[in-house]
Amino acid sequence: MGKQESSGSGEIHRADPNYRRQMIAWLLVAVVAGAIGLFALVRWLDGLRSQAGMDNPAEVAAWLQRLMAGLGLVLTAGSAGLAHWLYRTAGQTRLEKRWPPKDLQTTSDIPVRYLSSADAVAKQLRTGSLVLAGLALAIAVWAGWILTL
Repeated sequence: MGKQESSGSGEIHRADPNYRRQMIAWLLVAVVAGAIGLFALVRWLDGLRSQAGMDNPAEVAAWLQRLMAGLGLVLTAGSAGLAHWLYRTAGQTRLEKRWPPKDLQTTSDIPVRYLSSADAVAKQLRTGSLVLAGLALAIAVWAGWILTL
């Protein structure tokens, strides 16, 4: 959890070094997993292309539709999760009249904003969460539509 410190220019919400290390590690894991997944997808699609003349084209199209729908559902889950977190953080910010909220872990030191300035951040977070929720819904509808083709 971040600590607070007063300085000449205002209060500072201190970063959590352990949290920073964890986030860097998770970022590296995500990049490596994404690169491996992309490499595997390219190899799989190359295999489909080489067998396209031998296999039933309708079957290949069905597999590709399921793949696209599955990727859409993964994006839906990620967008919905981030939207929920943003909405909760906006509520905490509005309740405490402070940005960042006291319990929020950060990867860098952040100047604390209070009252109307914190309310402006909360409004931006809430707007972002609603946009992401709409995006998640649109992607879910698109994935469902692809599965019905």
